[in-house]
Amino acid sequence: MIEDYIVLKQQLIDFINQPTSTEEEFNYMALQVFQFQYEHNQPFRKFCRKRRVSPRKIKHFLEIPPVPIDAFKLSTLSSHSIAETEALFMTSGTTNSEKRGKNYHRDLEVYDLSMKTHFKPYILPDLEKIKMFVLFPEENQMPNSSLAHYLHIAEKTFGTDDSMYVFSKDGFQVENLIEELQLAEKKDEPVLLIGATFSFIHLLDECKSKNLQFRLPAKSRIMDTGGAKGRSREIDPIEFKKEMSDLFTIPIEMSVNMYGMTELSSQFYDRNLSEDGKGNSTKKQAPHWVKTIILDIERMEEKTLGEKGIIVHYDLANLNSVMGILTEDIGIKEEDGFYLLGRAEGAEAKGCSLAVEQFMASAQTSPREN
Repeated sequence: MIEDYIVLKQQLIDFINQPTSTEEEFNYMALQVFQFQYEHNQPFRKFCRKRRVSPRKIKHFLEIPPVPIDAFKLSTLSSHSIAETEALFMTSGTTNSEKRGKNYHRDLEVYDLSMKTHFKPYILPDLEKIKMFVLFPEENQMPNSSLAHYLHIAEKTFGTDDSMYVFSKDGFQVENLIEELQLAEKKDEPVLLIGATFSFIHLLDECKSKNLQFRLPAKSRIMDTGGAKGRSREIDPIEFKKEMSDLFTIPIEMSVNMYGMTELSSQFYDRNLSEDGKGNSTKKQAPHWVKTIILDIERMEEKTLGEKGIIVHYDLANLNSVMGILTEDIGIKEEDGFYLLGRAEGAEAKGCSLAVEQFMASAQTSPREN
């Protein structure tokens, strides 16, 4: 099995390193990943057998049943033994601290490559490196946080030597950051503020209370992710960008939101700063090794462009667990990206819950494969 993994991982690395891929190339690679995960991920294999799906029966990746995201809280979705796990990323547990989603990684080579490859064109298309202020704890303080690891890779790969974290064991060092931003104003070097959305909201509220505003150097920008998560007040995404623009005196298009999740190994970005981006867009762009579809949860059929439904991601970089994930997010698909509209409610939420029940039923019994 190790040999199979090594060969497939190298194929996937080569695939990610391509500048783009055709539908046929993606489908071929997806079927190879599915074959591996079907053979080595027992809970996933049972789930597929319950739906009478196997590698020899399908020809297209959309025939692979996506696993409901809550299954990561209820089952060990790993193609390797736990003893072989290099990294375990866990969800924050903001909705239920007793049940946290877990994504097991045998190693982080593909994860890190995915992060670096997609980050560059959507956050730093015009710069090789930039001074970063990281508004999140360091990786050694949160070893099971995928975001902490993501930010560590960002800072080490794209940050200048004077980049810095503005969190310590005592929490968010707001006063220190304010002082550093005031120093940055005096230098003609752009900066990137990057981190959790709730940290930016705390900074915004602190600056408002002190009547502070900054005029950051040209080409400065921010990247936020994760939403408020109950740790700050909620702000509409468009309003958030406007507030950031006003606070830092930067063009509104220099504010980019990243959409990611612990259960995936790739991220999605607003298109503002990319070569084909336009203005203050909240449309998300996937890398070429991820396909995002919008699903009618009741019929389990793909919606047409412009229709609202449940978001499903097929992420080839999620090699060790499962590549097809049924989220609990609502979205609208367009030709060149998708819009994230929020969490599922009503019928959509019930449909997601039913999908979880079906997954758990498959873990109990499984029909004989034909």
